[in-house]
Amino acid sequence: MAKGSKRGRVRDKWKDKKWIIVNAPVAFGGNPINYLPVTDIDKSKGRIIENTLYDIYKQDPTQHQTKVFLKLDNVTSASASTKFVGHEYAKEYLRSLVRRGSTMISFIKNYTTIDGHTFRLSVVTFSQRRVNTSAKHEIRLLVDKKLEEKISQLTVDQFIHEITIGNLSKDLLLEAKKVAFIRHLGFKKSRLVSTPESRSIHGAKPTGEQLVETIPESETEITDENEIESLTETETASVAAS
Repeated sequence: MAKGSKRGRVRDKWKDKKWIIVNAPVAFGGNPINYLPVTDIDKSKGRIIENTLYDIYKQDPTQHQTKVFLKLDNVTSASASTKFVGHEYAKEYLRSLVRRGSTMISFIKNYTTIDGHTFRLSVVTFSQRRVNTSAKHEIRLLVDKKLEEKISQLTVDQFIHEITIGNLSKDLLLEAKKVAFIRHLGFKKSRLVSTPESRSIHGAKPTGEQLVETIPESETEITDENEIESLTETETASVAAS
């Protein structure tokens, strides 16, 4: 009769995990959005989780196109609160916005809310047809001016609401249409750079006075739909004009 194996039993790590309820930030209503397994509650604080706006609101199916990044905060054995640290367009949605012969106008800049939270905001604009250099420059300046005026008067919760489901992008779109034929203007991406408690949670450089990054004027024409993939891979993605 064969003797039993001398090997010990393999420990099931999942049995050691605790399941906690993750609540949305106050800006999103604070409702439960996840049921998350954690091994060590003390080490779970600061963990970044990804959701979509639809996971949070469960209202409009188009909200699947926006990913939201939340940081675990105040973790207990039963639940955890979260803080908003950024969002971005899903790559599939960004690809769907691209049209042959149109122009993508984009810039990135840091903006600070009235309560001292600084976010790096990436704004993207798509035109109906090609836009000349002067019009692109005018649109960038117009949008930047409006954002400076608006965001400086918003609290962090108001800012989060405006860039995700608010009407700020629609208001900017109406202004941009006065300059050129624009079909889409939105906040492609945001990232929390610093808070009043911490100068920088990402090790970012100090905020500049002008645009942090821009797409070169000569590289904003969309000439080939097959190049959409490369358009979405980098923060300053661009397609060289033919």
